[in-house]
Amino acid sequence: MDGLGRNNLLLFTKLYFGKRFENRKENNCMKKTFVLVIIISQCVFSCSSQKTDFEWEKKASNVKATIKFLEDKETVVIVPDDNASMRYISQQLPEEYKKDGLKVTFSGWLGKIPPNVRMIGSPLKLTCICITSAEHKKFKLAKKKYSFK
Repeated sequence: MDGLGRNNLLLFTKLYFGKRFENRKENNCMKKTFVLVIIISQCVFSCSSQKTDFEWEKKASNVKATIKFLEDKETVVIVPDDNASMRYISQQLPEEYKKDGLKVTFSGWLGKIPPNVRMIGSPLKLTCICITSAEHKKFKLAKKKYSFK
């Protein structure tokens, strides 16, 4: 807790319990307990307020796209062929499909980015992703199609 927050908390306890709370030694334990309870409750409520799942707003079917790596060479995004400025990111993308330049066709649910959150790409929940026979031979991949529930 920063200095300003601690000062506000101590001011609140002084106002609530009066001047004698500050000066009496036997109330020192009570003051520490009260501050500890406030800090723990703030931690619990701040942790539970963050959403961990996305709101899925619309379904996309048979979208042609290209797999691309970002500059860090670790982050993989799916860029639709008809909108090069749009990027999707999915945790379901199979490891063998994480090849730079791989052309795919996917279907799934497009997610909505929560307010005040900055993301590399829009969330994507895949239902199906597949590649053509030419891409299958070019990249020497095991499967042409993956389906998800």
